[in-house]
Amino acid sequence: MAGKDEAAPNRAFHAELSRAGMSNKGLARRVQEEARRQGTALYTDHGTVGRWLRGQQPKAEAAGLVAAILSRELGRAITPSALGFTNSAPAESMSEAAPLRLHVEYPADAGAATEGLRGLTGADTENATAERLRQWDPHAAPAVVTGYLFGDGAPETDAVAPDGPPIDATSIRLTTAKLMELDFQLGGGHTRDLLLPYFRSQVLPLFGALPRGGPRRDLFVATAELAQMLGWSAYDAGRHGAAQRYFVHALRLAREADDNLLGARLLANLSHQANYLGAFRDAVQLARAAQNAVTSRGRSSSTTLAMLTAMEARALASLGHGIECANALARAEQAMERSTPAEDPEWIGYFDRGELAGEAAHCFRDLRRPLETAEFTLQALPDGTPHRTRAFINMVSAAAALHAGHLDEAVDTVRSAVLLAGSLRSTRYQRYVHDFVTAAAALHPRDARVVDLLSFTAPVVDGLRG
Repeated sequence: MAGKDEAAPNRAFHAELSRAGMSNKGLARRVQEEARRQGTALYTDHGTVGRWLRGQQPKAEAAGLVAAILSRELGRAITPSALGFTNSAPAESMSEAAPLRLHVEYPADAGAATEGLRGLTGADTENATAERLRQWDPHAAPAVVTGYLFGDGAPETDAVAPDGPPIDATSIRLTTAKLMELDFQLGGGHTRDLLLPYFRSQVLPLFGALPRGGPRRDLFVATAELAQMLGWSAYDAGRHGAAQRYFVHALRLAREADDNLLGARLLANLSHQANYLGAFRDAVQLARAAQNAVTSRGRSSSTTLAMLTAMEARALASLGHGIECANALARAEQAMERSTPAEDPEWIGYFDRGELAGEAAHCFRDLRRPLETAEFTLQALPDGTPHRTRAFINMVSAAAALHAGHLDEAVDTVRSAVLLAGSLRSTRYQRYVHDFVTAAAALHPRDARVVDLLSFTAPVVDGLRG
């Protein structure tokens, strides 16, 4: 019977262990080192490995570690089940083997980041620990900034293993780009169910047999970009704990790949999320750390710097710091003036003067300066603006009209925005609508136009409450 010493010898495990040229003691030591690196306690010695060879089934967590170690040693992906570990289903689903930690932590290295993503996507797929997936950790920002800016990146520079499998990072990027288009059109609620299975079935297994050198870095970058997409889809779906974890794990992979621009973008994502959730001072610090990542190391990009500086301006506006916000917007505009497409990463191609105007419009909305808000919302809506973007900017424009005392214009703009949004599944958009109708009802509680608007927007606001 599996799990007892008298079970049939595990020939599959024996064969792979022999091919790797590892002794029982050597594997046991590696398993314990890997477990410690991941922050878990797992006692394993040569006798334990001997019992596995004789047919005893290891715990699911141990089976996953053995498979990962042998995969790296042999240069090809090996699953626990391929090793004859039939008790490994929980490890492969990761819903029980790697529960989410209470607090968000900057991973110690790339291995911890990928294992964290494995556990996170498992929990996210099965909706396990749902409360933790929703709850953002308000204490994580200082350690994340310190870990990224001052921690070790330790990018690998060794030659590629001769027998290592090819790493097709390009296909991951193409898939990410297609799913990003869908997300942009329909919202994170639509794309999450497509992203998660792809990430778990097609991307994570590549880390079991990872070559060194350039392909390793390419995979880190492509995975970080896809994890970022998962973060935005979770953010859009209101799963802020999951989103924060995706961004932080992706940040560690970007650091390992020595991609300072991608790292800065991920810090900016965290700044955007912190600002949205009311952690304005953290948002400022994250945005400034992102700018530091661009100006102090590696590749530069003025367009990227403009976007990062706009994130700082957004957070300063939330704090009510009007002069500092205006200074940040001026620096962002100056950076855009220096923009050189040849120096930009592909992913910043979306950020143009219209996008910068949209960020400025948000700033002046939060500063309650309706004239400037209206001016910048017009600049943010050039011909051809996608419906999703137009719907968000229209809500900013409606807020400006409301605060300027133009209720008819405000109500008409909200109606237009809701119709433009259509089937968009985004809690962020629902929040925009909720905040507007709440403010309108407070200012004009008995006005028939507001009463009618409350009824019109009820399906959107009720969706946010649900």
